[in-house]
Amino acid sequence: MLKNYKVLKGTASALALDDDNDPHIEIRIEAGGVSYRIALNVRSKMSPHDLLYANIVDFKHSALTDALEALPMGLTDIRKDRPELAIDYVRGGLIEREDMNVAPFQLSGPKNDLRDFIEPIVEEGIADPDIHFYAFGEAWGPEHNKPDQYFDFEPGNGIHDIHMNQGDGGSFKATNGPNQDGALLVHFNDTDEWAAIFLCFQSQNWNTDAATGHPVSDSRGGQGRGEGTRRPQPIVASSLRIVAALINPVNGEGGTEAETVTIINRSDMEASLEGWKLEDENGRTQTLSGSLNAGELRTIALDAAAGGPQLANRGGDIILRNADGAVADRVGYGKSETANEGWTTIF
Repeated sequence: MLKNYKVLKGTASALALDDDNDPHIEIRIEAGGVSYRIALNVRSKMSPHDLLYANIVDFKHSALTDALEALPMGLTDIRKDRPELAIDYVRGGLIEREDMNVAPFQLSGPKNDLRDFIEPIVEEGIADPDIHFYAFGEAWGPEHNKPDQYFDFEPGNGIHDIHMNQGDGGSFKATNGPNQDGALLVHFNDTDEWAAIFLCFQSQNWNTDAATGHPVSDSRGGQGRGEGTRRPQPIVASSLRIVAALINPVNGEGGTEAETVTIINRSDMEASLEGWKLEDENGRTQTLSGSLNAGELRTIALDAAAGGPQLANRGGDIILRNADGAVADRVGYGKSETANEGWTTIF
């Protein structure tokens, strides 16, 4: 179990990279006149080395975010003072394994490695003190008479283990525990929008004991909460999901934009689309037709000229409604997801 499970609230002032065999993205944080360092793992010592991550650019969880916003700057002891703030990947409903993708530490090309997702947010925060960072993990310090090894402030203080902290069967098993997972949340105060970054090692098991956090046999169930999601829970159960959207296409002839939304039928049975609708956050809809075979994907061209949905580059929601009008799926995206013109966003 972690010894000092805390959350750090503050503003970013500097960024560094320790590009060694155990690389981290290092972020200097200022809070109430005290400097801290956030150490974000971006590569595993164990094979497979690439991490699992989820980068949620329109994070919504009012119970958590309202409580975080009310916190004072600096460190808050979660286990002793605010246990309701504890994050648990397996049981908490904030994230699930299927919502996480594999990303290398760094790779050529846009939006395909952890540095591409994390560093722009930090750089934006350095330029804007109204952006607040919340790092969940293991706290260290203060280390008096020992300057920080990356930013030279004294005393050394910080947060590490900003990742899932359970399900480890190897050398880090001693730090397993429920309700102590790490994460990095970012609040853009000017727009009141939140982003969340969840990290996990591929070697960690998501079937964990509810009391110890240790991995258990796959044949032993009931340890987690079942299927959760990074998006708001749909009102009705549905096999149809939104999996991608072309939000910022390259302009065509006459300045037209061929925006698309891709949906999938996750079930093993044919699913009818008759009467279903795609909707944007402003209520503009487009009626669907036909059906999807088991496992079939369909990319739907949005017809804005006929009053259909329009995907704003500043960010927004895409809603899928069933034939009865109930929300079957809903995804959100932020302006950072539209930065690469012509690229499809994956949900």
